[in-house]
Amino acid sequence: MKRHVFIFDPISLDEKSKVRGIGRYLQILKENFPEWSFSAKLPTTYYKLPTTFINPFFNFLQPPLILKRIAKKQIAIIHDLIPLQFPKHFPAGIKGNINILLNKLALRNYDLIITDSNASKRTIQQILGVESNKVRVIYPCLPRIFTSTNPASAGDSSLGSDPRSYIARNDTGGNFCIYVGDATWNKNLINMVRALKIINVSCVLIGKVFQQETNNKKQANLLMHPWQRELQQFFQEIQNDKRFICAGFIPDEKLKDLYSKAKLNILPSREEGFGFSYLEAASQHCPSVLSDIPVFREISKNQGVLFAKPEDPQEIANNIGEIYFHEKARNKLGFDAHKQSLVFTSSTFRISWLQVIKDIQ
Repeated sequence: MKRHVFIFDPISLDEKSKVRGIGRYLQILKENFPEWSFSAKLPTTYYKLPTTFINPFFNFLQPPLILKRIAKKQIAIIHDLIPLQFPKHFPAGIKGNINILLNKLALRNYDLIITDSNASKRTIQQILGVESNKVRVIYPCLPRIFTSTNPASAGDSSLGSDPRSYIARNDTGGNFCIYVGDATWNKNLINMVRALKIINVSCVLIGKVFQQETNNKKQANLLMHPWQRELQQFFQEIQNDKRFICAGFIPDEKLKDLYSKAKLNILPSREEGFGFSYLEAASQHCPSVLSDIPVFREISKNQGVLFAKPEDPQEIANNIGEIYFHEKARNKLGFDAHKQSLVFTSSTFRISWLQVIKDIQ
């Protein structure tokens, strides 16, 4: 029997979100499963109901996507539970706590949970009390552009609208680090900034939250939210410091190029569900300095990385320097990182998902 698989796609009209966060995961799902249905509109009539429904971003702090079963089999993808792990730093408020309760009830209508790492699986079991056989790990793969041998397009030499990102690409001779991601508390940006200041090197910051020349009014409104306190401190730390280049969002073909030119990638997170920037950087022979947390040990297998305690800026700085200023060590780590990146193949990703769909029928 042909299985109709339907995936909720809430960001189909948002170009920037397509390749970040939930969008990054939907991107690789679409590339590997073009035969599946993706839509922001949920099925409403009986004859259109899918055999299998997949919710790609089960967010406990938002109202439940569905409260009842809409398909024969339902799969929830939970990338991490960081806001539930650290409620002090991610205050839910009254509405958020109600949503957490409703989502726990809604989760009962899902037959299986998919997550990105064994570290995430352990957290899901501990916090949600879910049995081990109800949670399965499928490691993500890279989007095709990162595994393609084609170089980045030479037709547009800029990295975006920010002129300083152009300078970073063309005039620094590769003398920069790179950070790609968000700026929430778990990303640990303050300790990263302090480490970079200690070792005195430049860093290009990629992500829409780092959009250059954000107007003061927008910034002030954004930073009033308690989730953004670390971001506010971050902007204060880097103000008028030319070592920190806020490039904002850039498309994947130029991100790939930037990874290949950078001395190293930095991801000093206090907690993660996976760690895409390690894998993206590794695919371009770019080594990483990672925080010493279980998930990064798991996905890197200690290949192409130096680990540092996330709350120790001096140790982070020392490891940045070990890679940044020593070409031989950098080349060896870059080689090892690339080798590890080859473990996360699209064929394994596809086979794993097809097996899940088969098993729950």
